[in-house]
Amino acid sequence: MILTQDGKLYCVASKLPISACMAIALLAASLFGAPPQPTDREARLRAMRLEIERLESELAALRARESSVLGDLERLGTELRLREAEHGEVSLRLERTTEAIDDRNERLAGLEQAQEQRRLYLAFRLREIYKEGPEQALKRVIGGAEVEEYWAALRYAAYLSERDARVIGDYRADTRNIDQERRALLAEREQLRSLMGELAEARSRISGARLQRTRLLTEIRHDRSKREGAVAELRAAAGALNDLVESLPQGDGRPTMDVRKFKGLLDWPAEGEVSAGFGSVVHPRFQTRVPHPGLDIEGQAGEDIRSVFDGRVVFASWMRGYGLTAIVDHGGGLLSVYAHASALLVEPGEAVARGQMLGKIGETGSLRGPFLYFELRVDGQPDDPRKWLRPR
Repeated sequence: MILTQDGKLYCVASKLPISACMAIALLAASLFGAPPQPTDREARLRAMRLEIERLESELAALRARESSVLGDLERLGTELRLREAEHGEVSLRLERTTEAIDDRNERLAGLEQAQEQRRLYLAFRLREIYKEGPEQALKRVIGGAEVEEYWAALRYAAYLSERDARVIGDYRADTRNIDQERRALLAEREQLRSLMGELAEARSRISGARLQRTRLLTEIRHDRSKREGAVAELRAAAGALNDLVESLPQGDGRPTMDVRKFKGLLDWPAEGEVSAGFGSVVHPRFQTRVPHPGLDIEGQAGEDIRSVFDGRVVFASWMRGYGLTAIVDHGGGLLSVYAHASALLVEPGEAVARGQMLGKIGETGSLRGPFLYFELRVDGQPDDPRKWLRPR
């Protein structure tokens, strides 16, 4: 899970069921809108801690594998997501502590205001008792006035005594409460200072992970052996995608619209311009001609990825060379592939409608920054998506 620039939480887990991601992310839970309810924040905190544990396990497994160009890139990408998750978790704890301090300050102010009123009352009562003197109390006991007046005065004196005792008891209790609140406030302020330090450290770790990733990409571009290794691994990844597509179940028996009748009218999966078309292209990083059975669609990180037509999600997870990838079966032998997402918002088996959001543009598994890689497969074979998408 990460906190994106638009202030929302999304799941970016590889190999984690997207249903769990949906619960974890509490999608569209903005940190810049109305403050979340405590129960919502606690659920998000618990989910983030689970995601951190999962990413730590995944990172340990990746470090244990044999080193390769794409493997190193995947490891650094996982580490970056881990650091972002840690940053998000600390941010939520900081938010919780800040809110607790505000609440405690408010309670403390209320207690002190109530104490001030009691002090004024008790000072007034002491002045009254002093002005009356002890002879007034004696007169009420031995009489000297009408009987009715005597009993009324006695009842009133008893009432005042009881009320004074309650006020004094409340005063003493709230004095203790104020002391406790002040001690707790000091502890929470100390915790706040500690969290600020953790947040700064988390930001530093994110910067470090990004720097390592940038260095690796630079090495790949300038080191011939690494460049050739990366191209070979990309070809192997394309073969793995072919194998995956062939292994996916085709259709679920439910009646659907014939997607082939909509050829040339499908929606675009993202708003950006096409930077690399269908066919053989020169890789922008390696200046090497490689097969390119899809479209590279430019976009900023966090922009929407949408389904081109009605269908059913048959894959939503991590793929080496493609990062977070979703595959949608539209029936009639047509599959659409959406790769390099920063977030997936659907799960396998989920029915999706035309234009429904599948995820967010990102750079997971990418060797050149954020963009959407999009493929269309017809009867298992790549086909030029421009033939199927509506003209712009």
